[in-house]
Amino acid sequence: MKKRRRARSKFFRFSFFSAFVFGILAGIIFFILVQFFYLDDIRVISSQIDNFRPSFTTRVYDNQDRLIHELYTENREYVALADIPELLQKAFIASEDQNFYQHPGIDISGIIRATLQNILNRRIVEGASTITQQLARNRFLSHERIFNRKIKEQVLALFIERKYTKDQILEAHLNQIYFWHGVYGVKTAALVYFGKNLSQLNLAEIAMLVGIQRSPGNFSPYVNLRAAQIQQRRVLRLMTERGYIDQSEMARAIETPIVLSGLKNIPSGAPYFIDHILKELLAKYDGETVFNGGLKVYTTLDLDVQKVATGALQESGYQGAILCMDPKSGEILAMVGGKDYQESKFNRATQAYRQPGSTFKPFIYTTAIENGITAVDWYVDEPLQFPDGWKPKNYDKTFRGAIQIHEALEQSINIIAIKLLQQLGTDQVINYAKRMQVKSQLQKNLSLALGTSEVTLMELVNAYCAFANEGRIPEPYAITKIVDWEGNVIYSSNKTVRQAIPADTAYIMARLLQGVIERGTARRANIGRPVGGKTGSTEDFIDALFIGFTPDMVCGVFLGNDDRKPLGEAKTGGIIAAPIFAKVMKAAHENLPKEDFIRPESVVERSVCLKSGLLPSSSCKKTIVLPFKSGTVPTKVCNQCSE
Repeated sequence: MKKRRRARSKFFRFSFFSAFVFGILAGIIFFILVQFFYLDDIRVISSQIDNFRPSFTTRVYDNQDRLIHELYTENREYVALADIPELLQKAFIASEDQNFYQHPGIDISGIIRATLQNILNRRIVEGASTITQQLARNRFLSHERIFNRKIKEQVLALFIERKYTKDQILEAHLNQIYFWHGVYGVKTAALVYFGKNLSQLNLAEIAMLVGIQRSPGNFSPYVNLRAAQIQQRRVLRLMTERGYIDQSEMARAIETPIVLSGLKNIPSGAPYFIDHILKELLAKYDGETVFNGGLKVYTTLDLDVQKVATGALQESGYQGAILCMDPKSGEILAMVGGKDYQESKFNRATQAYRQPGSTFKPFIYTTAIENGITAVDWYVDEPLQFPDGWKPKNYDKTFRGAIQIHEALEQSINIIAIKLLQQLGTDQVINYAKRMQVKSQLQKNLSLALGTSEVTLMELVNAYCAFANEGRIPEPYAITKIVDWEGNVIYSSNKTVRQAIPADTAYIMARLLQGVIERGTARRANIGRPVGGKTGSTEDFIDALFIGFTPDMVCGVFLGNDDRKPLGEAKTGGIIAAPIFAKVMKAAHENLPKEDFIRPESVVERSVCLKSGLLPSSSCKKTIVLPFKSGTVPTKVCNQCSE
């Protein structure tokens, strides 16, 4: 027995002496290698220490500061040390680097202790990397287990300790650690594993979180819950040994059940919108800043409206797009670029150039109002034939004879639109369309009246803002503010609004387009409040559109197959697009007060006979209130109804 004790004592003395000698020799070798082999490399790497900040996740928010998407190559959100629970800090120190606040970056006593343990166990059971060394490795070096990397890591740790305080180093480390599943940093890890903010973590969760990071691919509870629990108890034991918790706290933590939040990605309910703003972000900043800069991007999107719009298009079964915009500011409130982003990332709201059909006609009528034509002026709906043989037709292939302007717009009569275009001239109509933000090239021919020149849905929605906003058109925008990782506002939007058409003309058009919904082709777009709009359909039912507006919002719906196959017989804008518009707009206006369009003083509204368009007599059975510019109100009294 005594011989065994003497042998064991001799072995311990020998092991301690061996470890001590090893430490001395290692120090000498370390100095020689640094001076003669690695000094130049280390100088280059150490120059990067000024760029101490790791990469962080960029987060995108809607107009109510709700998270809608994350952009990252590494999923990480920065958190200051002051916002990290002290118990979590202590747990990391107890587990990873007990002498963190005492050593200069390299822990000699830790190296000796680890060497001794490895000799006693005859295998590698304990490492000697300090928190500072781990930070140097994670931030500036590779994770290859080679001698070269270890030397550089130790020297960099010394450099880091000279430049930064211990608290700065610990803060950087806790934001740099990889926790598997694409997650970096303690703040994001707490959310991914437990669905909690750091301040909400209990001791059991803290210990498990610390245990995971030692080998996240093996110790993630999503990978191996048993292994994660073993590591959790190891951390709790070390915390107890260091006096950070007592035995009873350790016991309670072991008994505390762990409830995982479940791995889930934050799905973007607005993928086309995210692609849209991503182009703008990459135009302003480099990819590293956008994906790893920890930006907070605040946008104009209304997530509630977006969800309704997305669902409405998907439920319709048609391919297409929906775009909603605030007519006063130009804020893009919803953008659905297709029915399935996974199938096609092509954004039909901004990238698809399609014929607008009769949604182009309001540009012609706007020009007409500007040229003194009134809502009760008469035009003849009749067959036309042009020298080139073109014989335009109305949708229903009938002709109504003499018809008032407001009725021609309400019923979307092609012949009257062509006659107006011919009378006004294509150049003048195109000029007004350009003033109203239509940027696409428009063909100078009479088929323009039928909407044959291709435009985008964005252009149409933006142009219709003039009718909803007293003739003013805003520049569309999607980003309101960008904040960097330190909380500095680095970008703030500048709202640009200009007067495109006179306010009186805009108001008259708003009222005439209101008639399209109340009496015309878009009755399915009625939402029980003042709303105007125009249907559009193209030849052979290839495309169907509806662009409508209230004083609060403009919404455009486009439906059409990418290969331009017909949607089906009688699938017009009034039949299939208008109901989608109504569904989106009803939901969007649910909590908004009813607002009417603002009438300028230069516009008067008068009741006229629906039959004659003149001031009604006592014999007129049907009347209608229509808007007129001052001085253009009919002066004659109807005598047709008394005959």
